[in-house]
Amino acid sequence: MSISGEGLASICFRVDDVAKAHRRLERVALNPEPVVEVESRDLDSGTSLRWKRTRTDTQISHGVRLFFIELAEERARSAAITQTPILGLDHVVVSTGDSERAAALYGARLGLDMALDRSHPDWGQLMFFRCGDLIVEVVKRPVAGGDQAHDKLWGLSWRVADIEATRARLLAAGLQVSEARAGRKPGTRVMSLYSGTCGIHTLILERTPKGVT
Repeated sequence: MSISGEGLASICFRVDDVAKAHRRLERVALNPEPVVEVESRDLDSGTSLRWKRTRTDTQISHGVRLFFIELAEERARSAAITQTPILGLDHVVVSTGDSERAAALYGARLGLDMALDRSHPDWGQLMFFRCGDLIVEVVKRPVAGGDQAHDKLWGLSWRVADIEATRARLLAAGLQVSEARAGRKPGTRVMSLYSGTCGIHTLILERTPKGVT
């Protein structure tokens, strides 16, 4: 939860070597905090998770809190408790008023791979940056009077295998969800989740397997 209320608080990137990542962050003038060791314990099971982390100066990252962690050991994947589970996080969306500045931060300074830069008169400019199997999507919308100095964590897109079955399950649970529709990216179908999201703009996404039309 954000310190300003419900919503997204930060992006946390996993790295193999946090000390090496810290040196890079220093070289690109993101003013990282000293690396610290952290432990979190599950009170029910007694298991613990340990990691080392650093974070950049939030003013330099224009209002988006950026953490970088090195896990001490692999974390087991959560067990599926339904036949239509969420498979993983597909996109995290950052809203910006200055796309050139955001491209410099996520591309040149953080070293993420820009996979797409596209503009549209209705929904603005989209930039997709690859980070493992996740996309950091940076959006500049065609709305006048936006905050030019600060970016904002805006939304999440979750990946599923069967969007219609997932929709049926969410509706049965009493949640409000849109009809499934074609996504902006070819080969995808999406739907919007309107309730139970803690104020986070949330999209559910299904990717069509390659070779299937």
